[in-house]
Amino acid sequence: MNDEERLTYVRYRLDRAASTLKEARTLFESEQMFGAVNRIYYTMFYAVSALAFSRGFSTSSHSQLRGYFNREFVKTGVIPTNLGQSYGVAFDSRKKGDYDDLVEFEKDQVQGMLVEAEQFLKVVGALIV
Repeated sequence: MNDEERLTYVRYRLDRAASTLKEARTLFESEQMFGAVNRIYYTMFYAVSALAFSRGFSTSSHSQLRGYFNREFVKTGVIPTNLGQSYGVAFDSRKKGDYDDLVEFEKDQVQGMLVEAEQFLKVVGALIV
């Protein structure tokens, strides 16, 4: 893959993160908490995948991508620890919401996750541009 193709992919993933964040807001505003949590996680996932790909790292595994992100950006202090933790909470919450039974998400909790996802996208996006 050449540099132009890589840049196209990175831009696509960042655009996808931004549009997914809009979906999360819409779902939250219509009180669809499970959908909002799912889209919050994917906002972060697309942003991290863009960042990783911009640095030459690619994987289809969500866990591998999280490990790479934590090792290369959180533990080194490039990304604040609280944002690394937010990504982990979103990952765990999305899995619970998608696969576990009798899970509920409180509106205040999801609202906080939404705010963190907005901040996450800004910080991660700034590392790419």
